Amino acid sequence: GSIGWGVTRLSVPMCVEQVIRNIDGILEIYWIGSLGPEFLAATSLGFMTILFLRSFGFGIRIAGQALVAQRIGAEDGEGASAVAGQAILILLIYALAFTALGFVFSPYIMALMTSDPVILRLGTSYMRAGFAVFVAWEGMFVFSNILRGAGEPGYTLAAMIAGVCLSIAAVPLLIFGAGPVPAMGIAGGFLGMGVGRFTGWMVMLYVVATGRSRVKVRLRDLRPRPDIVRRLIALAWPVSVQNLLERGANLILLRMLSPFGAFALAAWAVGNRVTLIARMPSFGLQGSVRTLVGQNMGAGQPERAVRTVKYALAALVVFMGAVSLGLFIFAPRIVAVFGMKGGAAGIGTVALRILSVGLVMESARRVVTGAFQGSGQTKPPMLNEGIV
Repeated sequence: GSIGWGVTRLSVPMCVEQVIRNIDGILEIYWIGSLGPEFLAATSLGFMTILFLRSFGFGIRIAGQALVAQRIGAEDGEGASAVAGQAILILLIYALAFTALGFVFSPYIMALMTSDPVILRLGTSYMRAGFAVFVAWEGMFVFSNILRGAGEPGYTLAAMIAGVCLSIAAVPLLIFGAGPVPAMGIAGGFLGMGVGRFTGWMVMLYVVATGRSRVKVRLRDLRPRPDIVRRLIALAWPVSVQNLLERGANLILLRMLSPFGAFALAAWAVGNRVTLIARMPSFGLQGSVRTLVGQNMGAGQPERAVRTVKYALAALVVFMGAVSLGLFIFAPRIVAVFGMKGGAAGIGTVALRILSVGLVMESARRVVTGAFQGSGQTKPPMLNEGIV
């Protein structure tokens, strides 16, 4: 079929899914911002630290999606199910281990990031809440990557809508409390999003377990398969290293910002979340390119894979250029929505404008990375990240 239609059919649901998935994150920042800049500062440190530690699982998810796409392209449904089962098994073991370790060591990790006693206390509470729902986040994402690899993003979109609708209500409820629900403060933000992620995970589990997807994961697919595990790890470790480098750089930046106080960290928190949701179309295109390249390579059509990447890049540059310009122009109004006023507003505006300038190139890099990952070549993106 048409390459343009193929990219559109996959990327539009993925883009919408990515935007919807981050709506509750934006609302979380809005509600936490109403508590004060020190709460936003603690959120920025805690969220980026959790994101950094999730890099280990990111590689397995991407490797699983690429191998599932290749097996689907080769019309090997049994092989796709076996790969999916092993990816799920690895991710759940990893998530449970990190939940236990992270909950214990959260105060020590946060102490490495800040010496401010208020931000340290708030950040520890927020980080522990993140580890409490760590399994829900990883469970949802591994299933969504499997379904994307199968070329069925509609299921992940439906699951994400259900989860986000629940978390939109749960986040303010758990932060501020109401009736029999106690106010949990900053921890309620992460816990509320975790409720939504768990819901999305359960919806996708139902789809996969009941045979509604091309990938049909059964209990036998969850038994350890050393050959598949080795293949997954061989593809996954460069992706994990790439993400560790990228997110580690962000952690270093936050550590450098920490001595400048709560306003600087709050500005980063707002700017990072806003530009993150602005980059969602690129994540959607990256996912569609990863799937289409994997399926075309599995079907023995590398030339078509190349044309797919070129089409996606052309569409991306036009769209993200407009988004970047809009963020730059309206930065003062955007940061004001998140409670940044007075001196904080000026710092927030500068931070958002700086982050918006590189959106086009950052987004293009992600699409090309998706092409490499879909073809099973995960080392070039890792080497690029190391150089950058």
